[in-house]
Amino acid sequence: MAATSSTLPAPIGSPPVWAENRQALCDALPYFKAHEGSIYTKDKLIKGMLLNAFSSVRDYLGAEVIITTLGGGKEKDSQGNLVRVKQVRPFVLESCHTAMKSGTPIGMILGKHYPGLSVEMKHAFNVLAFFSITDIWSEKDERGFPIHKIRLEKTDRSVPSWWQSKSEVQDILTTSSTHASSLAWCVDCHQGSKTVFSCGWVCLNHKCGKFFAFTAGIDVNQLTYSEDFLLERTSHQVPQQPLQPPIPDITMPGFLGTEKAMRDGIICPECHRCARRVDWTKWTYEDPLCHFTLFAPPLPLSLEEVHAEEAQQRQKKTFESKILDENILEARSESNGYTVEQYLLPDPLNVSAIIGSVTVFRATRAINAIEGAPDQMWGLLQHDTAQDFGFRRQPAIHPGLPTEKLTRNFLQNWGAPYKFAVNVHSRPFSEAPDSLIGALKRMQWAGQKSVDMTSDTDFVDFNELLSIGYMEEDKISYHDDGEDTLGPTVATLSLGSPSLMSFKMKKSYAGKDKKVLQLTMFHGDLVVMHGTRIHQAYLHKVVPKGKRRFALTCRKIVLENIKDDDVRAEAVQNSIIPEVSKLWDYPKVEDSESCETNARLFKRASDDAQTTSRTTKRSKTNT
Repeated sequence: MAATSSTLPAPIGSPPVWAENRQALCDALPYFKAHEGSIYTKDKLIKGMLLNAFSSVRDYLGAEVIITTLGGGKEKDSQGNLVRVKQVRPFVLESCHTAMKSGTPIGMILGKHYPGLSVEMKHAFNVLAFFSITDIWSEKDERGFPIHKIRLEKTDRSVPSWWQSKSEVQDILTTSSTHASSLAWCVDCHQGSKTVFSCGWVCLNHKCGKFFAFTAGIDVNQLTYSEDFLLERTSHQVPQQPLQPPIPDITMPGFLGTEKAMRDGIICPECHRCARRVDWTKWTYEDPLCHFTLFAPPLPLSLEEVHAEEAQQRQKKTFESKILDENILEARSESNGYTVEQYLLPDPLNVSAIIGSVTVFRATRAINAIEGAPDQMWGLLQHDTAQDFGFRRQPAIHPGLPTEKLTRNFLQNWGAPYKFAVNVHSRPFSEAPDSLIGALKRMQWAGQKSVDMTSDTDFVDFNELLSIGYMEEDKISYHDDGEDTLGPTVATLSLGSPSLMSFKMKKSYAGKDKKVLQLTMFHGDLVVMHGTRIHQAYLHKVVPKGKRRFALTCRKIVLENIKDDDVRAEAVQNSIIPEVSKLWDYPKVEDSESCETNARLFKRASDDAQTTSRTTKRSKTNT
């Protein structure tokens, strides 16, 4: 319809749940998790549906009945109009049939841009009520393209529908009605169809030769649904599931505060808006007009629980380090108590050339337990992040828009400013907890050792640290660290839950997604990537496998590339590393001689591995 939402009459009520952001809607509602598309299915059942920007011919929005078209692919025609060119996907149609047979309640959501609005919608997304599917049939659209329609009835009709205008308020029907559309069978296909149109009966079986074949004189572009069909009513069981789920019980015994249930969004009990969990320690309301805040600082996850998660993952066949590209070279040794694995990644365009390395320093429980080591860092960081640490999710795409999406993790940057996929506010190292400075020093050591092992250029100290917090089921997707403001070395210290780190070639090199390396990461492990071209040719991702993980990642930011003089001066000041207790020094003075000896041994092992591998490949080629 031509009218915009703001020119329409006001509804008689307000939505029980609403949102201005689609991610917030999906985070908060258990019955709608479709970040794209209009239908959410789970366990082969349709659970929720969104009516928004598009409608199809004869779609109908009433107080107790909705008729809508099951989506298929659309494309623009020669006049620029969106037209349907694909049928609905079979699994969607099947999930609707299953939901109709079982009487499954479906959460219906109305967007403010829906063309069929008859009242004003103040919010981007508005929950209507639970509905149940009563009928599924086929029609043809204006172009004669077959489409599937569904009819839904409001499940609980004991209260008026809030989305009616005052002039449209109708008497509330209870569980049944005297209206019923007649049913007839087609003489060609012998399938039954209801009389859904006011002009009379027609076969609605899309497989029949008489499908949608009306008698002469009927204009299919003027079809309307019959009054009997619209006023039919079915008895439904009132859903036990609430439209507005309760807020999490943060006092529940056993909850730590980073479980999936605590990671989801909530619905404000005061104004009913959906809110994402943006902050590590609380749900802070996203609407400036509402001041509701639910504090939920995470409780400590013990080392015993971390070790139990590690043991559980080690039993899984899919959780293992493995080389998936025969051109990757590997060497192993020890350094300062760490077992060291170095993987040399080849140039995709010339596999005999090495463009960089990935080096893993495997920690032991003995290493982690020393003062100033990962166990102590883990405990202190859990305490600090539950205070005023600054962990927040940041906009990843479309910032400020209804389609804005936040990162799947919580971030706080320290030292020089670093902008990768998202822009993260950077705090000076002088404000960082001592444990972070200790982690930085440990990564400086690992970075230096990794570069020494490859006979590459001299290592350049880091001046930035990105701290990332992962709750249960959080992750970071495939990306690279190839910004032109970065040095060639990136180091990460993993604390807490185990995780899987994967590398794959970029499509521009491989022609397709080709995973080449998978690495397990446990509490206390360090990973160092070295080589600028690694990030030009490869992507990497990390998927944690537990309830809580901290990743501390250091880089060298090339401050000379910052054009703004004031920003550059601030970056220089922020990246000054303060003096902290010798407890956090690494390596200790007594370890230095041992470190140098092990580094020389590893370099020799790495060189031998490269020589042996290349000789073997030449032999195979000659054979």
